[in-house]
Amino acid sequence: MNDQNTYKMRILPTKPIDHTVFSMDNLTQERRMEPFVTGEGVIDYQCGSCGHFILRSLRWAQVTQAVYKCPKCGHYNQIEPIVKKH
Repeated sequence: MNDQNTYKMRILPTKPIDHTVFSMDNLTQERRMEPFVTGEGVIDYQCGSCGHFILRSLRWAQVTQAVYKCPKCGHYNQIEPIVKKH
């Protein structure tokens, strides 16, 4: 994987409303450390705080406007809009 296709997510300053967050809190520790989504694209997203991979191998704009609770450090992350270079 090329580092230029790996992006840090934006950390939210406060906890969002519970029903708006994807979390793996109710899963086993082993499963919780896996990415929320693994696709067939070329984009990876890491937690903006600890660098844990939250989303792997996505296509451009495949997952947008969702909030993810990092299973490693507990920070709430959201994808920054990416501008594709032509």
